[in-house]
Amino acid sequence: MVISCCAVGCSNRQGYKANVAFYRIPADEDKRRLWLAAINRKEWQPSKYTRICSEHFLQGQKSDNPLSPNYVPSVFAHIKSPAKRRALGSLKKYEARQAMKKKKREESSRHEAARSLLNLSAEVSGSVFVADGEETEKEPANNDIIDNSKCDAMCQTELTSENIRSLQFECQQLRDKTFALQEKLNSDILEQASLKRLQDYTAIRCKASP
Repeated sequence: MVISCCAVGCSNRQGYKANVAFYRIPADEDKRRLWLAAINRKEWQPSKYTRICSEHFLQGQKSDNPLSPNYVPSVFAHIKSPAKRRALGSLKKYEARQAMKKKKREESSRHEAARSLLNLSAEVSGSVFVADGEETEKEPANNDIIDNSKCDAMCQTELTSENIRSLQFECQQLRDKTFALQEKLNSDILEQASLKRLQDYTAIRCKASP
């Protein structure tokens, strides 16, 4: 069976034109009523085989978002130019709102990731390691000062690939600095411990001498 567009004056058929999709008339009562009013065919009822092509939607495809101008087909020969201009204006406003929402989501994700990095940095700075595996405040469960799972959880936000790479780079830098500080701290503590033992040994020898 050849599938063709049900819109008056439209000769599109499935397979005759590239990038043209064909949609069923919605089963939802409210949405169906809106579509039939837009198609505007008198004394006509669609069947289960009825289709309308994507060229009757402003962006060339339907939308399931009730706030989108593409929720209902609006490009028809019987619609006058002023109405078409209003529809295009509505589409531009909708796209602008969607772009603003996306920008806010990305900014929120970046701020959340930045807060996670700061919290992680503060957590690492609060841990002081000493020689022989002892600790003065708190010690992680393993030698990884920064748990990789924390970085993964932090990066699993709705960010662009560029932002993710940037955050991963910052996380790696923080990890490297932390390891360097730990090594320096352990070295200083060992040096102080050796000096203390030497001083104690010298004091004992002095007392033992006649």
